[in-house]
Amino acid sequence: MEVTFKWQEQSHGGWQPRRKTVKTTGDKTVLGLAREQDIKIEAMCGGRGRCGRCKVFVHGPTNEVIASEELMLSKEELAGGVRLACYVRPQGDIEIEIPTSKTELMQILTEGAEQTVPLAPDITKTYLVVKKPELETPQGDRERLLSVAGSDITELSLGAMAELPEVLRKQDHKVTITRWQERIVAIESGDTTSELYGMAVDIGTTTVVGSLVDLHKGEEIAVAARLNGQAAYGSDVISRIEYASSGTSQGRRLQKSVMDTLNGIVTELEERTGIAGRRIARVILVGNTCMQHLAMGVSPTYIARAPYVPGFSHRIDVTAAQLGLTVHPDAPVTFLPNVAGFVGADTVGVVLATNMAHESHRVLMIDVGTNGELVMSNGGKMVACSTAAGPAFEGTQITWGMRAGEGAIEVVTINGDVETQVIGGTRPRGMCGSGIIDLVAELLKVDIIDDTGRLRDSAEIHSLPEQLSSRVRSGEAGNEFVVAWAHETAEGSDIVISQRDIRELQLAKGAIRAGTAILLKLLGLEDTDIDELLLAGAFGNYLRKESAVAIGLLPQIPLCKIRSVGNAARVGAKLCLLSEAYLEEASRLANAMDYVELSGRSDFQEAFMEAMMFPLLSTNGQDSTEINKKLPRDQTG
Repeated sequence: MEVTFKWQEQSHGGWQPRRKTVKTTGDKTVLGLAREQDIKIEAMCGGRGRCGRCKVFVHGPTNEVIASEELMLSKEELAGGVRLACYVRPQGDIEIEIPTSKTELMQILTEGAEQTVPLAPDITKTYLVVKKPELETPQGDRERLLSVAGSDITELSLGAMAELPEVLRKQDHKVTITRWQERIVAIESGDTTSELYGMAVDIGTTTVVGSLVDLHKGEEIAVAARLNGQAAYGSDVISRIEYASSGTSQGRRLQKSVMDTLNGIVTELEERTGIAGRRIARVILVGNTCMQHLAMGVSPTYIARAPYVPGFSHRIDVTAAQLGLTVHPDAPVTFLPNVAGFVGADTVGVVLATNMAHESHRVLMIDVGTNGELVMSNGGKMVACSTAAGPAFEGTQITWGMRAGEGAIEVVTINGDVETQVIGGTRPRGMCGSGIIDLVAELLKVDIIDDTGRLRDSAEIHSLPEQLSSRVRSGEAGNEFVVAWAHETAEGSDIVISQRDIRELQLAKGAIRAGTAILLKLLGLEDTDIDELLLAGAFGNYLRKESAVAIGLLPQIPLCKIRSVGNAARVGAKLCLLSEAYLEEASRLANAMDYVELSGRSDFQEAFMEAMMFPLLSTNGQDSTEINKKLPRDQTG
């Protein structure tokens, strides 16, 4: 039997239709078949049948709809031929139409905390005039080049060697060499010393950001970003570890997927700047430990198994050709060092970019995400940990949750009634993480949610304005609150937050808050001792600080002490690109951090249970502006 897939792919010219037919025996799911063909179907839970996101339109005979699908799909969707790709199996020739994911239009953070550094990259260019060959002394091209290149340069890359004879003779033996360590990695005719380019990359679980840097001037030329292609295999690192661990071909598929994403970024940078990818001579990569393993093609299996040991910890240098990266084939590509199985090079990059290791005061850094990384520095003594916060902050496993793309509610306020801001200014399609946190914070303020996280019954909130009390009702997952009515939304359905959704958020915020408590305890500190709190990453950048404090995700400290540092991980990679001293400092920092494994610690479990509770900040039905007076303020101290 045959399965024909139809979908659209985004290119610089817009969305292009694609079609592919594959043969099958019917024993594999549609999702499994798509993955074998590198056809992307969004499955945020990794294909475990939990998220309900792998929706496809099916035309033709298949297995019957099962109970799990009936729970996650509406009657209208089922009647219209919608199925979940992780459950549906062909029973004859079928056609699968994959909906275009609007998450491709999601907000991707590219900016971060910048700092100026002396320009001293570890890769350099030198102009040389090579002695011409003579009949009497027929010395080889390589040997004549090395004789003028410097006594500390001992070899040429194979690519440079292959091009050497023609390049030497193109401009009368006048050439420019690109040197890295003791090796010549590239050779060009004439004097090109004014052109030296590198790329700094942050490989995130959800997004990949790359910047093109002029290493001659020390300037960033352009930045490009894309969704990580691996997201089709699961939204979190555990899903991808499980998929990569299921076979060598699966691991290779994930490696190719992220390289395809990176190569798309290289192409976009080339089109925007006119600088060919092949002219990029140096690359620095950061990412969490799992992403670094997957990008290199190293099995991440044992990161997720006690004692959670990564395949490598120290800095690794490879070539672009070894990875399949479409910059100069012999360009050295450096993966910055990891700290532990779940504290990776991206955390090292943040610490480097913020200079927090060299501050005399007490600095807490939190990268809020599916896996939250935390570092506490007390006068330079650093302790780090990671917490499995789960995917709630990215909208996964939330009834109407979604990534921060077009149509996502990103800001919520309650002033007599619910007011929302939507990304793209369109009708809402769901809520992203910042909107969910805003919503819960506002519901706490007006006492619709109590400190245990219980969504009160409508009978308990009769004193509230009717516009609010009418939004509370009983639903399939317990009590729920209507954020946007059907006539206001893009899908024509009420957007709600349920009791189960609130519990998911409590689990996520409890993990981050408990991790903070343990780091402070180990250094003999309390919340009030924190002089500065840095929020790293995209989520931390778009998060409203007052809402994060109100729900207890962050310590209740003055808001002026909380600062978003954006995509500081990529900035850290760029610093290493610009300065060899920073590259060496990255390794020192990774070694200097004391890592704390939270799993199995009884004090973490106790802190987690306590952190699940919400701070009780009720307005007793008043306008939410009144309760803001009770929150930490933007004032010194």
